[in-house]
Amino acid sequence: MTKVLIIGGSGLLGTALLKCGDMIAPSHDELDICEIEDVGLCLFKLKPDLVINCAAIIDNRVLDKQPEQAINTNIVGAANVAMICIQIKARYVYISTDYVFKGDRGNYKETDEVQPFNFYAQTKLGGEMSAYGVKNHLIIRTSFGASDFPYKQSFIDKWSSKDYVDIIAPMIYEAALSPLTGVLNLGTERKTLYDFASKRNEGVKAVKLSETSFFTPYDTSLNLQKWLDYKSNSPVAKPHNNCRACGGGLTKYLDLGLMPMANKVANTSIEAKEMPRYPLQIMVCGDCGLSQLSVVIDPKELYSHYVYRSGINEPYRKHCREMAKTLKEELGLNENSFHVDIASNDGTLLKEFKDEIGLKVLGVDPASNLVAISEANGIPAIADFWGIEVADTMIGDADLITATNVFAHVNDIDIFLQASNRAIKHSGVIVIECPWIVTFLEKHEYDTTYFEHLSYMGINPVKRVCKQAGLMVYKVEKQDIHGGTIRIYLCESGAREEHPSVQEFADQETNDIEFYKAWGKDVDVMISNFGHELVELKKQGYSIAGYGMSAKGNTLLNCSGINTDIIDFIVDSTPEKIGKYSPGTGIPCKHPQELAIKQPDYCIILAWNFKDVLIQKAREVGFKGKFLIPIPKFEII
Repeated sequence: MTKVLIIGGSGLLGTALLKCGDMIAPSHDELDICEIEDVGLCLFKLKPDLVINCAAIIDNRVLDKQPEQAINTNIVGAANVAMICIQIKARYVYISTDYVFKGDRGNYKETDEVQPFNFYAQTKLGGEMSAYGVKNHLIIRTSFGASDFPYKQSFIDKWSSKDYVDIIAPMIYEAALSPLTGVLNLGTERKTLYDFASKRNEGVKAVKLSETSFFTPYDTSLNLQKWLDYKSNSPVAKPHNNCRACGGGLTKYLDLGLMPMANKVANTSIEAKEMPRYPLQIMVCGDCGLSQLSVVIDPKELYSHYVYRSGINEPYRKHCREMAKTLKEELGLNENSFHVDIASNDGTLLKEFKDEIGLKVLGVDPASNLVAISEANGIPAIADFWGIEVADTMIGDADLITATNVFAHVNDIDIFLQASNRAIKHSGVIVIECPWIVTFLEKHEYDTTYFEHLSYMGINPVKRVCKQAGLMVYKVEKQDIHGGTIRIYLCESGAREEHPSVQEFADQETNDIEFYKAWGKDVDVMISNFGHELVELKKQGYSIAGYGMSAKGNTLLNCSGINTDIIDFIVDSTPEKIGKYSPGTGIPCKHPQELAIKQPDYCIILAWNFKDVLIQKAREVGFKGKFLIPIPKFEII
């Protein structure tokens, strides 16, 4: 359960918010945000997951006569809260105002230029600036009034998205608990102040601004599309609260901040930098030990059009050839065998099995662009997500089902395994390849954290969820691919004897929460040091490029705060990436030949798991500079 602390709980908005859910609301005597010591003592003691800051000086009499008091509360106080939120790694929600806009045209978007209307708005904008320092922050621009309208008249020519506090407060509470980040406009439909007033005061009189000396902006109405998109689940980013393997409770141990989808590319640098961001955090189950992300992105957003292609990757093609030879001998496969590959991408793996053994093959992948490539290469494929419906079209037909680098991407792993069990013969085998949590931890592979990787697999939780699906793990092998992968062999329960390797791998795993927390702190230091190294090189006048616009590279750059100020360009041989821009950072992607043309001083091997291959390719095109290897330890070659 999320522990929520609200600052300004005695105010108009704070009082309304406290009716929305269970929150801690320290009094002003307990927490004076103008005093950094008070903020530190209170927040470190209570350790909230989420802080909502409603505190503000809004009284015009104070603003006019004691501006320093407004500055201390609205700017300095907000900055104090932000600083402590950074230290305790809490989500920070800052309540701002629609008055940060000039108010001359309305329909303001979150990205529109801010021109504070008055001194109050200037101080609130100052508070906004401090919120940006918190990794997981949400700035809410809104406008609200008391639950009634006691005045006799209201303006018929002043427009806003204002509504009553009992209407706005639940919206703020929902937004605060959501994965939404950055700036968010909140309110209701554009209306005149008279329309707002007459909703709860039928006798209110309509007047024009010109009939009074009241100084107010003409139109501060807000564009609410970001909020409406979230409410309609486009895109979907749903909080994940319980272990997908056993239903147990989860504890966060790694927080990489707000991240874009790592496998998305953009057409322009601006588009790349404005991509939606979501909290990227890993939690561990204290019961079964499964590590998993704190949010789940709608798979349609991630996979309907996918830019990663297996066939571009020579080390992976080699791995596929070796896998075909191994499984042919291990399982006795022949030309009469039927092989289904889940998340088949462009058909690279299936092609090796077809060429090596001559067996019947079928791919299943949700990315229609990749299915088209697969079929063009003579490998039949279905454009769909793997599940019961697809499996029912081939009940008991498959001799072999493979799932390489996909099992960790699945939210409902129980359904995934049930479907696989339905599709295989009684003598059939399911072979899964995925990163192993032990290797992930030992090598500090934090850059392999991205929204596709919903889980970080261990044998113990896999055994548990397999049992629920009528399957068993009967053998485990380590594979030298993608920085350290395990191959897990599954069959129907009791169909084969369990190999000693299963227990050997399981014994190396842990669900010790304190161990994971300490590991997360180590990663924080690694990220900071990596960013520092690059900044220092740049300060010394060196030019830097990157090799491999991979998901892990994009994660590394975003969590380190590295962008076009540090890296001039990234090279990659994938045609779909060349000419595009890296998600979040906006770094241009070019053909590897650009290394020879530009001759940067350093080249970061972002896809470090293929460093030997990429270094060789860089030398082949004529690059003469040095290489930076970020993980598992920073080194210069």
